[in-house]
Amino acid sequence: MTSDRHRFEITVENRQKRIRILRPRLLRRVREVLARLGWKRAGLSLLLVDDAEIRRLHRRFLGQDRATDVLAFGQQEGKPFPGRGTPFLGDVVVSVETARRAGPEYGNRWDEELLLYLCHGILHLMGWQDSTPAQRARMDRKQQNLLRKVLGARWRSKNRKLLF
Repeated sequence: MTSDRHRFEITVENRQKRIRILRPRLLRRVREVLARLGWKRAGLSLLLVDDAEIRRLHRRFLGQDRATDVLAFGQQEGKPFPGRGTPFLGDVVVSVETARRAGPEYGNRWDEELLLYLCHGILHLMGWQDSTPAQRARMDRKQQNLLRKVLGARWRSKNRKLLF
């Protein structure tokens, strides 16, 4: 899906050591998600952590003392993206530990579950909200559509209660 017309600057910091991350596959999938969302150029920072670290971040920045699956920290704060250069969307923090635990519960591999969390975070960076049932349903439809396009028939969307 990505081509020479796409320019993505994605940094990945893996702070957890329990689960091996295949960085080339992860980057390829994230680039495809960005391209399918209409981005030609974008910068993005991905932080892969364990449950303990995401809990600390969740408590520090959102005041909730519990682990979660994904946190997103946007750089634009609702302002339009600048027209020149590569727009930096922000930071997405995901718990690899949560993805490994939750993926099989829904019939998916843990790395596919991780991509769900990344899609969710990227949509938040683009301004999508999930505060109301209608917003959650709209965002879920968008995520499911993206995952079916990126992962194909492997993606299984069972009814799930998301932590987001």
